Amino acid sequence: MKTIYLVRHAKSPKDEKGIKDWERPLTVAGIKRAQDVAQKLYRKKIMPARIISSHAFRALNTSLIFAINLRYPVSALDISDSLYEKKASDILDMLKKQDDSIASIMLFGHNPSISDLCNHLTRKKGADLPTSAVTAIQFKTDKWADIAKFAGKTTFTESGK
Repeated sequence: MKTIYLVRHAKSPKDEKGIKDWERPLTVAGIKRAQDVAQKLYRKKIMPARIISSHAFRALNTSLIFAINLRYPVSALDISDSLYEKKASDILDMLKKQDDSIASIMLFGHNPSISDLCNHLTRKKGADLPTSAVTAIQFKTDKWADIAKFAGKTTFTESGK
């Protein structure tokens, strides 16, 4: 069984002058909601085997908030440029290459690709993850390369609202 936790980064301001898109920080409200969602996951005893985050500041800072609250070692975070401004299909290709000894991955990314990936993996339409939201999807396979062959089952969605 493989599990993916898809997380959309926390709220960040749009179009701040003098700041490149990938440098956008989190808002105070975004930090609070990310902490709330991460604490809910901690109470559910969610502990991914691996955390992979986009290198963009807003996603990376969200992943740090989750890692700290989940008691996941911050030094083990995998920071990837394969998640920023990529299509869902690109992210799926990256997931398919993961080591099969890893049972669960928490992935921190951006819309529209993170919601598109959720829709593709569950074979459902209309999922639009709000900021800081997490959707857990399980697959009845032991190989990451096979996750797109089957519709994954959504086990929970947590948005902090």
